[in-house]
Amino acid sequence: MVNGLQVGGRRRAGPVFAVVWLVSTLVLAAYAALNPVSFDEGGAVALPAGLVCTAALLWWLGGAPVPEEAALEGTRTRRLVLAALGAAAVLLLIVTVFSRGLMFGIPVLAAAVLVWLRPPLTWRAALYALGLSVVAGVAGLGIGHITFISPIEWAALQVPLVWLSLLAGWALLQRSGLSAAGLGASLYLSRGVGAALRGFGIGMLLAIPWALVNVVMGGAGEDAWATEWWRPLAALQPGIAEEAWGRVFLVGLLYVVLRRAGRSGPALTAAVLVAAYWFAYLHTVDTPYLASRVISTVLIGTLFSLPLSYIWLRRGLETAIGFHFCMDAVRFGAAVLMNLGVMRL
Repeated sequence: MVNGLQVGGRRRAGPVFAVVWLVSTLVLAAYAALNPVSFDEGGAVALPAGLVCTAALLWWLGGAPVPEEAALEGTRTRRLVLAALGAAAVLLLIVTVFSRGLMFGIPVLAAAVLVWLRPPLTWRAALYALGLSVVAGVAGLGIGHITFISPIEWAALQVPLVWLSLLAGWALLQRSGLSAAGLGASLYLSRGVGAALRGFGIGMLLAIPWALVNVVMGGAGEDAWATEWWRPLAALQPGIAEEAWGRVFLVGLLYVVLRRAGRSGPALTAAVLVAAYWFAYLHTVDTPYLASRVISTVLIGTLFSLPLSYIWLRRGLETAIGFHFCMDAVRFGAAVLMNLGVMRL
């Protein structure tokens, strides 16, 4: 009977998500077209819509992915919680000490992981990762809010950052057994070009309500640099790079560490949660007040990081890249319209 309820629930999840997606898209699009877009003005509409969309999406995707072998192992909840808290503390310390300099350390850490694991790399995987890194680098030239280094330096950083993060992340997923469980796969490497392009397009389609949530909450108001029509294409940089190091590499690394402290399923959930909210915290480092930083971290992590994490795990890397690209491209596009006086702040 329980299995029947579970199957019935899963069958309802798809239609429920479709309805939530459609209603949220229509409401948010109408609000963005007719009202000023800022957190104070639009938060009352965007926050409930974003939370409902996120809950429906996670239900549709199946919640926390659990590798098959998890059911055969014992439970070590306290040890896993302590390990996850310790990992989060280390990551917060790294941000505190190195700030934006951690972007230069991630390729070094990824290279060290590759030396440690010595995975059997294929030319196809290496060239694909390199191709994605070059695309991210070229797109990075169009990002205008990076000020701690020059645009050329930022673009150049994307190549080792993306390339090494993807290779090391895939090696960690393979070593940990997540790849064998079908989690976090690259659609291109597993099923070819057509599957990768379809995944990218599906990701863009899925992301529309979240992209509108970002706009209605005033996210585009921070992008005064976006004044040319082509600026939305620069969203390929965060769409590729942040999925490479913030999802594939970071979640893979955390899972390998936390797996020693608990069962596969809970360890993966803990790795996703730590990575998602730490990634969200990185977007708040310039927020002056601790309380505001904590609130922003919770909102960004719940509304944006968690959906991306589970889309990557369940629907593949290219779907997550498409989702991330759409969110930022719509934001940059709205910023262009605002800066040209077409939309109201």
